[in-house]
Amino acid sequence: MTNIPVSEDQAYNNPLKPAMVGALAIGAFVLLFALWGYAAPLSSAAIAEGSLQVQAQRQSVQHPYGGVVSELLVAEGEQVERGQPLIGLDTTEARAKLDIANAEVVSLLAQEARLICERDNSGADCLGAFEQKNASRSLIKAAVANEHAMLLAREQQYETEKKVLFSKTEQLQERITGLKAQVEGLEQQSESLDLEIEGARKLLVSGFTPKTRVLELERLIAQLRADRGSRLADIAGSEKEIGETELAIAKLERDRISDITDQIRKTQASLAEARPKLEAAQDVMNRTVIKAPVSGVIVGLSVFTEGGVIQAGARLMDIVPDDTPIIVEGRLPLSDINEVKQGADADIRLTGVPRSKRPNLRGKIISVSADKITDSQSGASYFSVRASINLDDIKNSAVRLQPGMPAEVVVTTSSRTLLGYLLGPLLDEIGHAFREQ
Repeated sequence: MTNIPVSEDQAYNNPLKPAMVGALAIGAFVLLFALWGYAAPLSSAAIAEGSLQVQAQRQSVQHPYGGVVSELLVAEGEQVERGQPLIGLDTTEARAKLDIANAEVVSLLAQEARLICERDNSGADCLGAFEQKNASRSLIKAAVANEHAMLLAREQQYETEKKVLFSKTEQLQERITGLKAQVEGLEQQSESLDLEIEGARKLLVSGFTPKTRVLELERLIAQLRADRGSRLADIAGSEKEIGETELAIAKLERDRISDITDQIRKTQASLAEARPKLEAAQDVMNRTVIKAPVSGVIVGLSVFTEGGVIQAGARLMDIVPDDTPIIVEGRLPLSDINEVKQGADADIRLTGVPRSKRPNLRGKIISVSADKITDSQSGASYFSVRASINLDDIKNSAVRLQPGMPAEVVVTTSSRTLLGYLLGPLLDEIGHAFREQ
């Protein structure tokens, strides 16, 4: 007969006892788990998925006019300094337009200087060289030479016209002098005949001379008086012509000054129109070398070949500025908006880095969008959240932080129990179901 231990024998005698022990153990475990789930707090968090960004936005490099690329001076990822040349454009057309605009302005400036010399009667010596930014000395010299020749020609024409009028005045003066001499001679003859006719009349009374002699003398006196009157009339006519000639001289000078003043006004008006054109042409020329607006790193380079054409306003590349704090910009689900406030502490997780190498990064929420944002492509709605990163954590990070790296912003919100976490959605649905009609 087999020997059976007493304990086993007792178990066989009471088979429900092990089951009761097991049930009690399981019940105790469930009770302890329920007590833990009811009392033990679990931290909840709001998570916004996004990426690292620079706090200052990237600087896009564009060109307002476009052109043909002659030199490509940078490459993707290259570090550049502010003002450093990035792309050189072909200058043929820009140079031609600038030269035309420069020539127009220089010509007008020389013309204005010549007209002022004419107005002030300063002579040809007052017209000298002048300075004009970005204009060659040969261009200025040629313009001044042309206006100098014009000044001499206009002065010669004016002097010739004035000399003709003065010569006419002199001739009239000489004629008047001759007429006056004739009048004086006629007056002397008339006086002599007056004496002669007086004697003849006495002789006629005495009968010593014929009457015809007296009549002849009277005819001579009348003729002399008529000739004297004609000469006086000629003198008056000549004096009138002198007056008209002097008026013509004054009018010549007045018309000259009026014409010069009008030309100065027109020239200055043309200069007012030409200078902005020159500035615009100079701006186009200056922009044939595209320079970096800020110091930073080249990203998103879209120009690859020399000889290519860039369109006006097209984005050529971006520059990520240096010494700009790195932040995280993420998309927060609409359901978590009440849990995330500006100034709240946050943990930053670099989701693209393996967990074993992931640095511990802390930060703060620096902004939350005032309204939801809807993605135009996916149609999903979210709140935009931006979080700063602790500078000491950035310095101590073994991973180099770069804009564009995927990251999460984790904001610890309220604490709740496991039962609250598990039963909360169920209770919400039950409460919602009881309110439905």
